Amino acid sequence: MTKKNAIFKVLVCVVLLASLLLPAGFAANPVQAAAAKPAIVAKMIIGTGSTEGAFDYYSKENKYTLSVSNADKKATYTFTSSNTKVLTVKASGAKAVLTGLKAGTATITCNQKLNGKTTKIGTCAVTVKAATLVQDYVPVLTIGTSTASEPIEIISRNNDATYTYVSNSKNFTMKETQSKFDGMYFIKHSYTATAAGTYTVTVKETYNKVTRTVATLKYIVKKATVVPARNFDLGSSELAFDLIENCRSDVSYLFDYDEKMMEGYVSEGTTYLKGLAEGTTEVKIYEDTKKPDPKKLIGTCKITIKKVILTAIDCDLSDTETTVGGEPIELYVYKVPVNAPGTVTVTSSNPGVATVSQPDIYGMCIITPVSAGTTTITMTSGSVTNSQTITVTEEDEDY
Repeated sequence: MTKKNAIFKVLVCVVLLASLLLPAGFAANPVQAAAAKPAIVAKMIIGTGSTEGAFDYYSKENKYTLSVSNADKKATYTFTSSNTKVLTVKASGAKAVLTGLKAGTATITCNQKLNGKTTKIGTCAVTVKAATLVQDYVPVLTIGTSTASEPIEIISRNNDATYTYVSNSKNFTMKETQSKFDGMYFIKHSYTATAAGTYTVTVKETYNKVTRTVATLKYIVKKATVVPARNFDLGSSELAFDLIENCRSDVSYLFDYDEKMMEGYVSEGTTYLKGLAEGTTEVKIYEDTKKPDPKKLIGTCKITIKKVILTAIDCDLSDTETTVGGEPIELYVYKVPVNAPGTVTVTSSNPGVATVSQPDIYGMCIITPVSAGTTTITMTSGSVTNSQTITVTEEDEDY
């Protein structure tokens, strides 16, 4: 073997060894690396119309689209639908904008034209679903006009269609409105009821001049009534509208009461009633009037006003032991019930061991260690007490 041949064989071995040591998937020659081929997804599900959105909002910019992955910038792409009665497509560069015309299936074929040569990229089986609506429960509404507290969930809603709501009675109507904000369209539903009863509403969708029934909804409308009785704590405030069931939002209410027993006031737009004296009284509630009118009376509520009695004093401690010069202990004091009258006073049986502050507006007290020993912290309000033992030790000099 010549020296030249020997060197050549060594070089071959080095090259082979290097190729074995290269990471998996790494191509030694970039020119030979296989480029990812353009492709489209094999399956899609869309709704009718051209815009994808939720059941209560959407954007007209959020179109149903099919895009070519790994698209070649030098190529042009075409898309065709196998069933243009179900689905139409419109090319926009390397993607297609889809429009569902009705429920059904269609296959989209994508072709690529590059350097005068046309090749098939792939096919996508598209299922178009019509909008559906399922009512999980029967809502209870009040007489008058109100907005739905829960949105009507139209699944696969067609945002290019018009939805109408046909009631079985002139005493109940329903309509849909849309508002635009920051490029988004928000869908709301409102109801107007003039009488109590049970009503059905047929939801219809009109798209491409074709109208179909989506679903039939049911609603229960009830009159506003007054709860027969309620207990008030003396000196405590209660929400006045808690006395009304199925309260209307489109009328005003008048609360008539004995001013020796109760008072009413408005705070931040909310009406409250407050018990002033122990005993039994009545609140008469009128609808849509500024003075008592028997024709406007919707009911009377019997109010029993009782004095609140303190039953216990509860507390939380951050610790029961501390050291001289150590961290203070936090004590939180609570009245049971919390609205019971009276002030809680907190004392230390041995202020030379630890002192305690009076509760702040949150019920927090600070126990400050003074010297080694034990002390009893007592919380008192009238005849009700609670006690906790606190131990203070000398600080360990080893620490």
